[in-house]
Amino acid sequence: MAKVYESDIDPDEFIRSFRDDPSGISSMKKKSTEEKTSENPQSEVKAQPTESKTEPPKPDPVVNKTTSITSVNAESEYRQKYIANTAYLRPKLRFLMVEINPDFIQKIKRIISYENGSPCSIKSFVNNVLAEHFERYEAIIKKRL
Repeated sequence: MAKVYESDIDPDEFIRSFRDDPSGISSMKKKSTEEKTSENPQSEVKAQPTESKTEPPKPDPVVNKTTSITSVNAESEYRQKYIANTAYLRPKLRFLMVEINPDFIQKIKRIISYENGSPCSIKSFVNNVLAEHFERYEAIIKKRL
């Protein structure tokens, strides 16, 4: 009769871990925070469990109070700046792959989908937003470089 070995791995949990963390980076972060809390037992009582799903705090949007633009002008300016601008649609260089919050991706997809026939992609939208950010805060950024 053959020996039967019982596995300590729960297959459903194993698959779920890949769905929750596609890059595996957050699981590495969880391990490092668990190691830190095990080193300091007093902080374990105060520490929140790492498995609880809480949303990170949302940053406050930057509002320029000096300009008062009508909603029609603001909407057309927004479309021109971020959606109609195709400077980054097909860049000549390959860019570094980065992870973007899935909630942001869904919002960008919805924004782009409202524009009929727009050649805008998620990549070009994000690059347009970053280009605007770097132009707007150029003086502050130059101090740090």
